[in-house]
Amino acid sequence: MNRESIDIAWQEELAAPDRPLSVLQILTCRGWSSDAWAAVGLSIGLQEAGHQVLLLCREVEGGRAVAERARSEGVEEIGFIEASNNFRPASYFRDIGFLRALARERSLDAVHVHRGIEHWIAAVAWPMGGPVLVRSRHIFAPVRRHVFNRWLYRRGTDRTVAVCDKIKSAYLEDVGFPPERFATVMGGVDAAAYTPEENGAVFRKEWGIPPDAWVVGVAGSLRMWMKGQDVLLRAVARMSAEGGDAPWVLLLGKGEDMDNLKSLAWELGVADRTVVTGYLEGLSEAFSACDVLVFPSMRSEGTSRVLFDCLAAGRAVVASRVGCTDEIVREGREGILVPPGDDEALAASLSALRADPAKARRMGEMARRRAEEEFDRRVVAANMAAIYRQALRDRGVMAA
Repeated sequence: MNRESIDIAWQEELAAPDRPLSVLQILTCRGWSSDAWAAVGLSIGLQEAGHQVLLLCREVEGGRAVAERARSEGVEEIGFIEASNNFRPASYFRDIGFLRALARERSLDAVHVHRGIEHWIAAVAWPMGGPVLVRSRHIFAPVRRHVFNRWLYRRGTDRTVAVCDKIKSAYLEDVGFPPERFATVMGGVDAAAYTPEENGAVFRKEWGIPPDAWVVGVAGSLRMWMKGQDVLLRAVARMSAEGGDAPWVLLLGKGEDMDNLKSLAWELGVADRTVVTGYLEGLSEAFSACDVLVFPSMRSEGTSRVLFDCLAAGRAVVASRVGCTDEIVREGREGILVPPGDDEALAASLSALRADPAKARRMGEMARRRAEEEFDRRVVAANMAAIYRQALRDRGVMAA
């Protein structure tokens, strides 16, 4: 067998569908965010599938907090990298040497990055080979057009993965990235953590909600300018003014507008039916106490983790049509989409679901199926592993 045949056989063995992969995830955010959630969920999903995963976080206070959260979520191996946001060549050289040593020690197949600084460090560490490099893109912000970025995305990166098709389409237009090396992978929820058939009786009793109340819930940081919880309160006040029993509202989370939202509930006359829980470790019990879930965000958040949680909970969702929301909650299938900030449209949609519980139930069932079949973290991990393997196979083609 000649050298060329040996190289091809080696690459094919690397990409074999039944071989566990060795993956390095790098995450340099300073706090818990959508990309932190995505990286941690992916790491856990890959672990569960039998792959070897190491997650590197930034070695600063915020990065260590992310690492602790990741460990509590179930990530087994965690390390640290400097990845300075300031221009510090000596620091970058240390990181590059560290990554190269890790690649040798762990026989890395893939390095998966989520932000710009670690993307550059990893690309420079292996400019002519090494593990395949995959970049996840979580936001709509365009990539600046200059010669370095053209090299980074066209030559230095094996695959770029968008978290929704809208980001993928915009990205391809902005960068001129080869379409065959771009993919979309959405989701990452632990569907098994939710039990749609539960009625939330224990949660309702704990928080003083009557067993027969009709409850709408919203989860997220309490920031009205971004999350729009005030729009939900105004919508519920509209429904109350129409007569009949007013809905109950669950505001799940904490944040800068907690007191403002409580005051607004009093002003609108719905405070006696509004429950503000503060931060909850898990959402399953609270979501099970809701008849409908709401995502009233005022602006695009790319993709929001909580939407996938809503689907996994098996409840119909009324969501603002912002960002990638319509790719997650499909109009008339998993829920209803309304314009952001439109409390009248939100009230009308909630009233329609309240008047037709069978329809709401069908939407919830479809939401649950989609969460299990498309968005579960095990499905996401399998899709991502397939991307890593295809990139390895492409390396074999190039070697040939």
